[in-house]
Amino acid sequence: MKSFLPTMFYYGFPVVLLTTTDKDGNADVTPISSTFTLGANAVIALVKLNKAYHNVMEVPEVVFNLPTAAMWEKVEAIAPYTAQNPVPPQKMGKYTYTDDKFSIGGFTQLPSEKVRPPRIVECPIQAEAKVKNVNDRDAYVLVELEFVQVHAEDHLVMEGNKINPLEWEPLIYNFKHYYGLGEHKGLNFSIK
Repeated sequence: MKSFLPTMFYYGFPVVLLTTTDKDGNADVTPISSTFTLGANAVIALVKLNKAYHNVMEVPEVVFNLPTAAMWEKVEAIAPYTAQNPVPPQKMGKYTYTDDKFSIGGFTQLPSEKVRPPRIVECPIQAEAKVKNVNDRDAYVLVELEFVQVHAEDHLVMEGNKINPLEWEPLIYNFKHYYGLGEHKGLNFSIK
């Protein structure tokens, strides 16, 4: 076993297409995967260079739009774009400005029920959330959220209010590679 400190330790998280809006109602979609959820709460990390950070500071509401593994090319299509204008110097050369990542990704906006940012029709799970706290970490922030409404396609819902993990195929971002889940291995004891 080797011991080292990598420059990136990004070991695999579900992809979220985070929709936000600015104070003028202009919506943006940002692919993120630095998320943690527990119950009706979530924590996300947002880099201050991103438009999503600025939007959340203006309008403290978001929507988690969860793409399927099959949607990876749509997610990657918007990855090299930023809605931050002008493009920050640290992003120059890698990112291009656009004010419409929805069109580039082939995403359709749908009004939310309890927050201002839109949902994405093509994502089979959408979770509306409100910001509860923002923790500053210099170049990025940790944003604490509370989910206020979840929408899911009928075939993904079981027992009236649970997502069926046997039907859900999330997109996973693992060391900068896209994956699905693979075969089902079993159940945790607490589910029985």
